[in-house]
Amino acid sequence: MTTPADRTGRYCIFLHSGSYDRVYQALSITNVVLATGGEVHIFFSYGALKRLVRGNTDSVVIEGEPVFFREDIEKNLGRGTLDTISEMIDTAKRFGRLKIYACTGSMAVLNIARSELIDAVDSSMGLVGFLELVKGADHALYI
Repeated sequence: MTTPADRTGRYCIFLHSGSYDRVYQALSITNVVLATGGEVHIFFSYGALKRLVRGNTDSVVIEGEPVFFREDIEKNLGRGTLDTISEMIDTAKRFGRLKIYACTGSMAVLNIARSELIDAVDSSMGLVGFLELVKGADHALYI
């Protein structure tokens, strides 16, 4: 008999964009996968990595969208109808099958030390290491 976990499997997400809407979408996908029994590995690089720096996680920065889009997100965050990115990460971590990785190459380029990152980061690794994880994944996404 096939279980939801068998159908969901392992997702590896390359999260490159730091735009609020894209990070939020990646975490929405993550929480659905986790809620249906799967596991998720997210590799934060460049703009997305900046979200993992303490104090930057929930800032509403939108790339390439009109101003009203950012205003709508801020309004919904204020109303409590939209979770913050920090809350999305906390929810996902409670499932116990999420691993968050900080890209060491991006850390070097952006001059970000491991000690500057939020506690939810499980480890830092290079692209080669993450690609090894991807080999065993059922699904790989680039956001």
